[in-house]
Amino acid sequence: MEDPSIAIPKLPNDVIIEILTRLPVKPLLKFKCVCKSWRALISSTQFVAAHLEFSKSAPNLTTHRLILKYRGNTMKQCSVNSMLYESIPETFDLSCSVLSERYRFWVVGSCNGLVCLLIDKKEMILWNPSTGICKKLPDFGVKINVGGYFTYGLGYDKSSDDYKVVGFFNNNRDLSEVMVQVYSLRNDKWKRIENFKGSWLMDDTATFANGKLYWIANRGYESNSGWDLLSVDLETEEYEILQMPSHVKSGYYSRLGGVWEGSLHVMCSHLESADVWIMDVGGGDWTKVATVPYIDDFLKYTYKRALCVLKDGRVLLLCGSTFVIFDAEDCSFRYVEVRDSDELIGVGSYLESLVSPVG
Repeated sequence: MEDPSIAIPKLPNDVIIEILTRLPVKPLLKFKCVCKSWRALISSTQFVAAHLEFSKSAPNLTTHRLILKYRGNTMKQCSVNSMLYESIPETFDLSCSVLSERYRFWVVGSCNGLVCLLIDKKEMILWNPSTGICKKLPDFGVKINVGGYFTYGLGYDKSSDDYKVVGFFNNNRDLSEVMVQVYSLRNDKWKRIENFKGSWLMDDTATFANGKLYWIANRGYESNSGWDLLSVDLETEEYEILQMPSHVKSGYYSRLGGVWEGSLHVMCSHLESADVWIMDVGGGDWTKVATVPYIDDFLKYTYKRALCVLKDGRVLLLCGSTFVIFDAEDCSFRYVEVRDSDELIGVGSYLESLVSPVG
């Protein structure tokens, strides 16, 4: 028989909300079944927004995930925190309901927990890996020829509370006709915006920061043609070229990376080392946080990409299919052995969130 003297305290709603916003997505999805009021709370736009803000600022990158794509189109996810701090990071299976082994797909954008996938260069979907919810986008209406050039980016337009995908398409070797399309999730349709002026070739997928999508933009196909940063403002849908200082963009190839601890980063590779620079997303000067020396032929001759850059000088590198952590403080390297790994062919990233691609 229950002892009436033992009373279970009833917490105020604001305390309950404060606790729930700090929880991972998986238990929150289960807690929707506790009662109707919790289901309504966790599904509300206000709670989704509050949970997203906490995820962005969570300590030690515990809510940031890497998508590991292996041969055979299998996927796993791994915490960035475990990559940085655990001796053997653990991976977990990841699947998307609309994909199968016969599809070729690429991660072409990530923002606030949503991931944009391009399937067989024909179809696109928005997918939240944390909740499993996905949405197929309408046909973008551009045929990509063999040898054609395309690049994408996914970002958030705060002014209209809208997620947008921007695509650049070109089927001409001389870059004489670049078509630019913008998809609006709110309107669920693509539209063409004014053709980009200038023969620029964007490198890789875009990085989203502070309402804009950023690409490294080369002045042509030649590696020595020079590069700067191109941005598209998602509110105005206008272009801008950010001139890069010559001391930053020196080197024989450069890669723009995501936003970590409020900063954009770029890695510029040289013959004997690579320089890693960061800039606050609000603007300002570029600051060098690390110089990664090539201490062996593997580091020297393998194509490198900085996946995560912290202001204390730690850099998570992808060298070929190997993860390497460099610490600028003591100039040390740690080669990461990922548990249950296979032949890695691609890496993406996302943030744990409840943001839905279907509204």
